[in-house]
Amino acid sequence: MDKIIVSGQCSKIGKTKFIEETINNLCGEIFAFKVAVSKDKEDMIISVEEDIKNNEEKDTGRYLKAGANKAAYLKSNLNNLAKGIDKIEEDLDENYDYKIYEGNNIIDFINPTLVFFLKNNDQEKKYSAEKAARKADIIIDYSNDKRDIIFNKESIICYKAHLLADVLGVSVGKIGKLLNDADIKIKGCQLGLF
Repeated sequence: MDKIIVSGQCSKIGKTKFIEETINNLCGEIFAFKVAVSKDKEDMIISVEEDIKNNEEKDTGRYLKAGANKAAYLKSNLNNLAKGIDKIEEDLDENYDYKIYEGNNIIDFINPTLVFFLKNNDQEKKYSAEKAARKADIIIDYSNDKRDIIFNKESIICYKAHLLADVLGVSVGKIGKLLNDADIKIKGCQLGLF
């Protein structure tokens, strides 16, 4: 199972929209999970959804409408975040091909396959963004009304390059060209060529 984190510089940068597009591009069973951290929240809010009805406007409804099989929302303070994540994860009895997580702080609690960070230099940066940006494999830069893909590592394993193509809905050849143009090394070739 692939675990994909979509993090971002600030609220309203387009994380949910990016996840909707990702869900549309992937084939298989998908679980989408939004994590929100509130400094002054003592109790947890946990919501697991399978039905679009009554929550179409919420992010979980948007995930389901895009094609996710199940969606969850967790709001907690940082101290209780791990407990909330564990509770949702242990209650999932289905096997999923993909788990897609929205949020910055979740990066400390799971071992992701691929991490995206969405940024826009025209917007403010929230506190948790710095850590998420450092840990990201891919930065999607929306500055200057563009959508630039920036590789945040010096190399990428072949499997992640293929997953990146799937997530973005582009050919593996296009990802290969982007990697070559950015002088990013591909490691662990699935064909044993590199």
